Amino acid sequence: MNCPQCKGYQLEPKELEPGLVAGSCSKCQGALVSLMNYRFWADQQETTNAGAEETDVVEAEDNKKAQVCPKCSKLMTKFQIGADSSNRLDLCTGCDEAWLDSGEWKLLKQMDLADKLPKIFTDAWQRNIRLERQEKIHKNRYEKLLGEADFVKLDAFKQWLDQHPEQGQIKQYLITNLDSK
Repeated sequence: MNCPQCKGYQLEPKELEPGLVAGSCSKCQGALVSLMNYRFWADQQETTNAGAEETDVVEAEDNKKAQVCPKCSKLMTKFQIGADSSNRLDLCTGCDEAWLDSGEWKLLKQMDLADKLPKIFTDAWQRNIRLERQEKIHKNRYEKLLGEADFVKLDAFKQWLDQHPEQGQIKQYLITNLDSK
């Protein structure tokens, strides 16, 4: 199979981790991971904190172009890794193969996601990323509007209010203005 990025370069077997073999490109260092092989490998692993050991910042490339599956030639779909990462993984839904750009496996390990690869490709995972990003945008807007010190107080109050059993009554109190100026 040829590399989907570097036309003319063959994918060669390479171990990403002991027992996890992927097709790797010698030029771009990308890797094609069979999710069937990945699931078998993941089932054999003990639950560990894979990302906890890495302290260095991982440089991971992210090809913005649409990728073509080297197996079946269908377009691969891009999936966000997380709300704090701009990297996207490519998945061929027909072949169940994932393309990882150079450094993305290390990034997954650093983010403690190396044992959750198939979950990244689910609608629920992608929806949670969108919600997390929307919440950050919402909070940033109010922080800019109010200033950092006041926003910290407001956010702490909101967290308390969200958990309070009489939330509705407290909100009613806050919006009621009896002053008739």
